[in-house]
Amino acid sequence: MWKYGFASVAGTSHVKASLACQDSSHVEVFAGPQGEEILLAVASDGAGSAVHGHLGSQLACDLLIDEVKTHFAGRKGWAQLEEEFIHGWIGKFQHLVAGWSGELPKTQDFACTLLAAVIGQENAAYFHIGDGAIVASLREDGENYQCVCWPQQGEYANTTNFLTDVDAVEKIFCGLKSNAVDEVALFTDGIQSLVLDYRKRTAHSSFFAAMFSWLRLRSEGYSRELSDSLVTYLNSEKINTRTDDDKTLVLATRR
Repeated sequence: MWKYGFASVAGTSHVKASLACQDSSHVEVFAGPQGEEILLAVASDGAGSAVHGHLGSQLACDLLIDEVKTHFAGRKGWAQLEEEFIHGWIGKFQHLVAGWSGELPKTQDFACTLLAAVIGQENAAYFHIGDGAIVASLREDGENYQCVCWPQQGEYANTTNFLTDVDAVEKIFCGLKSNAVDEVALFTDGIQSLVLDYRKRTAHSSFFAAMFSWLRLRSEGYSRELSDSLVTYLNSEKINTRTDDDKTLVLATRR
C-alpha cells in the first residue's frame, strides 16, 4: 500500500512581495479497472513572469488527475497512456486557459510546468514539461534513485518550456515503462539544484534515501505528518538561504 505526502510552499521572494505560491501539487491513489492500485502524483510550477501562474498550475494538476482517472474508468489500459493521451490533454488545457484569458495572446498569463507520475503494480507512465524533475527507485534497485526526466532548458538561458507554449506537444516528455516502481519523488525547480548533481546528471541518492526511510515507517495512505514536516523543511533557513523560489516536494513509497 502506498504511503505519501506532499507540500508546496511560497519562496521568500514571493513572501516579501506578498504574492501567492505559484506551485501546486497533489497525490491520489485509486483502483484501476482490474482492481489494480494506481498512484497518481502531480506537481506544477506557475511561471514567475505569469500573472496567473498559480491558477495555471492548479488547473494543470486538477485536470490531469481528472483525465487520468477518466481514462482508467473507461477501461482503457496503460498502452493508451502515451502521446495520444497527453497531446489531447494539452489541447484541452490550452483550450480552457484560452477561455479564461479571453484572447489567445494572454494564455501565457497562465504559463506553468508539469510533472506527473502514474504508477501501477508493474507499469508506470511519466509526463514532464519544463523544469523540475522526477526521481524513482525500482523494486530491485533498493536505495538507488534514478532521474526519470531531467529539467528542460528553454530556447534561451535561464528559461524553460511551459504547457501554454504553442509547441508544447512537441516538447513534453512522455515515458511508459513496464517495471515495478516502489518509490517516486517529484519536485519543482525551487529545490532541483539542491537534490540533483548537475555535473553527473544524477540524483543525490543520499537525500532521497533519508526522506524515504522516514516515510516507510508511516501508516498507509496520505501522511499529514510527512506533509507538515515537508512544509517546515521547505520553509527552513537551511533551504531558504539557498533558494528564494517557490518549492514543491512530493514523496510516495510502497516499501
